[in-house]
Amino acid sequence: MAEAFSFFSPLKINCGSHALDHLPFELSVHGARAPLILASPEQIDRPRLAKVVNAFKTSGLTLGIYDRLADRPEADLIPLLTQMFRDGNCDSLVAVGSGAVVDAAKCLNLVVPADPFNGKRDRDRLRPLMLVAVPGGNGDEATGYASDGKQRLASAELVPSVVFIDPEMMHLSDERAIVNAALVALVHAVEAFLEDSIGPPGHAYAIAAIGLIVENLPVVLHSNGAERRRCLQGLVNGQVAAGIAFYAAEPGICHGLSLRLKAATSLPEGFLMATLLPHLLEIAASVKPQAVGRLLDPIAGSEVHALTADELKAARATARIWEFFESLNAEMALPVPTSLADAGISEAQLNRILSTDSAALQDDAVKQMVARAQKGICLVDDPARIDA
Repeated sequence: MAEAFSFFSPLKINCGSHALDHLPFELSVHGARAPLILASPEQIDRPRLAKVVNAFKTSGLTLGIYDRLADRPEADLIPLLTQMFRDGNCDSLVAVGSGAVVDAAKCLNLVVPADPFNGKRDRDRLRPLMLVAVPGGNGDEATGYASDGKQRLASAELVPSVVFIDPEMMHLSDERAIVNAALVALVHAVEAFLEDSIGPPGHAYAIAAIGLIVENLPVVLHSNGAERRRCLQGLVNGQVAAGIAFYAAEPGICHGLSLRLKAATSLPEGFLMATLLPHLLEIAASVKPQAVGRLLDPIAGSEVHALTADELKAARATARIWEFFESLNAEMALPVPTSLADAGISEAQLNRILSTDSAALQDDAVKQMVARAQKGICLVDDPARIDA
């Protein structure tokens, strides 16, 4: 444990059957009586939006609804939503969805507390923001980060007050988007866990996130009905936990490098991060083998962790990550690449990215990790011995 650490998470999680029924109560706890509900037709259909609205049918609260948000940030829409919020005398926000929907709610929340005549805030804090989670989020929804389409914003006050994870909202609409978001959350959780500064509370969230994602994502891809909804609920819990851990930590090298690599390939960000992850673990194992070894527990289970010799835990954790990606590839048309070359990134493109003035990319260990990721070199020299 680090000698000093900082951890902050004001987010309350309300999960389970009829979780949505608690929406009016949670709003009333924050003194809110007139929420504006924001949703996107690309993420949520009419029947599921109706379930959110029905949660208020006996509450006596006044609702405003805007369900035409795009599935990407739109900065030009914020003035329209601001006017709607003020004209309807709204006092709170309910974001139904993930990604751009939640970003829009957070950005709107930065604007509406200000007096339209003098620009000054009429309250010390932002309006209550409730999040009704759906599959497809990568954990950013649970953080104080937001994008307005032009820049990335950060403030602890942007963290939602409560997240509701209700099985009625669990629906697999876009398999590729679900997997991509889950991979982003997984890598964020692993990188957060490897950072000492978030302390035991942050590590606990990271471990929980890794276990929930690894356990539930493969099942989501080959199950149906009630089992799929149950696993989607577990997956969303994992993504929320990953977001909490990620917000407590500094963004890791897989996160930063994947943002730079996106311009060189059509592959989604999460797939790029997953391509880098095993190589990050191999390099990290040479520096902090005990920390990497602890990852074997959420990745493979407590029994495997207990039966594996301490000196083999780190290598086995890395091998199990490779196996996890192989299990996903067996279910998907778009596989997780085993190397950056397979992702369509040439050495020339990679060298241009690495030649930037970023201090992190000039680190020798990072260069070694990237070189191995480019060729798909695996340091696990004898998987049979590791799995013995």
